[in-house]
Amino acid sequence: MFQTPEQSKAALIDDMKTPYLISTAAFVMFAASGCDKQPSDIEKKIAELEQKNQEAAERQSELEQQLEDQKLAAERDAIERERARIEEDRAELERQQGQAAAEQDEALRLREEAIAKREGKLEEVQKNLEQKEDQISQRSAELSERDREVAGREALDFDSTPQSVPVGDYGNFYDSLSSYGSWFETSDYGYVWQPAVVRESDWRPYSRGRWACSDRGWTWISDEPFGWATYHYGRWARISGRGWVWVPGSEWAPCWVSWRESGSHIGWAPLPPETLAYRDHGWDSTVDVRFSIGAICFNFVEIAHFGNPLSRYCLPVSQNVNWYNQCTNITYIHIKNRQVICGGPIYHKINNRIGGRLPFYRLEVDHHPRLDRNQLALRPQVRDGKLRVAAPNMDAEWNAGLKPKHIRGRIESVKLERDGVINSEVSDRFRQSREEQRERAEKSIAGLGGRERFEEQRGQKLRENRVEVEMKNPKKETRVISNESRANNDQVENRDHLRVGQPAVKNPLPPGVSRPSDPKPERQVEQRGRSGNEVKERREVAQKPNEPNILQPPPGNRQEQPETRRENSNAEREEFNRKQQEQARNEEVRRNREEQVQRNQQQEKQRESEQARQQQAREEARREQQQQQQQREMQRQQEQARERQQEQAREQQQEQARARQQEEQRQRQQEQAREQEQSRQREEQSRQREQEQSRQREQEQSRQREQEQSRQREQEQTRQREQEQSRQKQQDDEKERNGRNR
Repeated sequence: MFQTPEQSKAALIDDMKTPYLISTAAFVMFAASGCDKQPSDIEKKIAELEQKNQEAAERQSELEQQLEDQKLAAERDAIERERARIEEDRAELERQQGQAAAEQDEALRLREEAIAKREGKLEEVQKNLEQKEDQISQRSAELSERDREVAGREALDFDSTPQSVPVGDYGNFYDSLSSYGSWFETSDYGYVWQPAVVRESDWRPYSRGRWACSDRGWTWISDEPFGWATYHYGRWARISGRGWVWVPGSEWAPCWVSWRESGSHIGWAPLPPETLAYRDHGWDSTVDVRFSIGAICFNFVEIAHFGNPLSRYCLPVSQNVNWYNQCTNITYIHIKNRQVICGGPIYHKINNRIGGRLPFYRLEVDHHPRLDRNQLALRPQVRDGKLRVAAPNMDAEWNAGLKPKHIRGRIESVKLERDGVINSEVSDRFRQSREEQRERAEKSIAGLGGRERFEEQRGQKLRENRVEVEMKNPKKETRVISNESRANNDQVENRDHLRVGQPAVKNPLPPGVSRPSDPKPERQVEQRGRSGNEVKERREVAQKPNEPNILQPPPGNRQEQPETRRENSNAEREEFNRKQQEQARNEEVRRNREEQVQRNQQQEKQRESEQARQQQAREEARREQQQQQQQREMQRQQEQARERQQEQAREQQQEQARARQQEEQRQRQQEQAREQEQSRQREEQSRQREQEQSRQREQEQSRQREQEQSRQREQEQTRQREQEQSRQKQQDDEKERNGRNR
């Protein structure tokens, strides 16, 4: 549970007393051992005491480490909340115009610079803190040769305690993450969350924190207060034009990333939302190709800086393509004992390359943390050389039927920045999985009594599941320090008893007084806390030591004379009556005392109620003043909004008039263009007709010439035939004459 700085200091002071007490005890035992003891026994006892002293010193160092870690976490949470408020104020400024908005924008810029300075100081403190944590983890996590060979790639021996029933649901995500960003609705992925820090150009998932090797592979230790959810559940997606968004999921893992490695650099990228459809599924080196994970999604660092806080060492995105092509995929996510193992770089090879030793932790998984408490208590914490992580079962059947209380808007077009097009089989399976989740949620809500009783039944079901899990897996830790005591004005009792191994004791009795068993009290002692809300009573029994038993006759001689017995009997009756009267008086005094105490209590209650009424009246008056101020502020804002609306309406009218003029001009231009086109077409048609007529005339003339030539040829042939016939006739006539002459 998260500790406030004041409570942590008090507990730390108590634990810091231990080394001095042990040293004193060592000296006393050495002095009391005597000269007759053997030297070996004395040396053995001294060695044991020195070992205890060393362990106490290490415990003190670890407690100081936890205190510094809690301060860092509180500061980071304040930074993220301030960043979210800046984002809200910036969104409001975008709806405002004028000089006032510019001045507020400048104020926001100054606030962002102040946050950057605070983050710079945090990084320096974080680096020193992590060096101390590494020293503690190196003393407590010694690996065997076999474990050193497979660490970072495969799982080591770990306690597997799978949780069968959910103790939380998506409602915990919706409520807790709203303080650090905004929720949007999408058609493809449902409700998605975008952190306020995404406005920073260099921000990427898995970039503000560090990697630690564990018995379940590589575990991401985030510096961001929302990291317990967004880096161990769900998936990240980079939407074009929007940036990174987180899609909720219910399966927990030390991380959900794809790994790439070369001889000099290491890279990792969050898995896309489509992998949510493959529950209890492992991934190998083909995951980048199967889900089109491109270079833009990766974070690359030099191996020499892999063990440092990574926000300052991540290379610019502009260099990703180069290192992406030089690295090979080494992803090895697999399932062992129903737990996700996140395999990546080999642990001992990384240590050899960086010339040092990265921290190695045994994971201590908390399956039932208090989700309704301070969110900082859910962050990973190093204790006794173990990394304690919150991993509640969030796999509620009704998750798909829940929605955030505040939705900033809807993203209509969701286009992810990928390295290509994703396989249709993967997309179909993801859509089918979402449809099955919606159907299962509808059945579950109907089984819990419908929408009307759903919220009540949902909370009751989760509480019953938590009780069941806590009974099966009780927490071993006994330190109880409430981080909300100051907020709730609760009295913290027996602060000296709040140590490891010592449960709190209410209403301790003074030394030498035992707790009575007689149910009849003599008086009431009222104990009030500092808040005045809790009243505790302690009852004590009035005991009279050595009181004789008046129901039995006193011992004596049973053979006395009757007169003596009668005298003794009369004396006994008188003594009995006297004691009865004394007892009655004591009873009357006790009743009067109790009545007085009750009257005092009633008067005290009346005074308290009167003070409460006065305080309530003052609060009501203050609230009324605040409401009036808010109403005046709302009226002023409404007036400004109306003025802005009127100005926007005028601008819209002017814009519409300009648009109409432009449209009319465009229509005139189109009409002129159409007329020109028609004229050009007519001219073209006329030219084509003239060309056709000319071609036809030429063809006719050519035909006529051919006919004339043919006629001339026929005439020539006829003339030639006639001439031939004439010659033939002349020859025949000549022959006939010659024949007659002979």
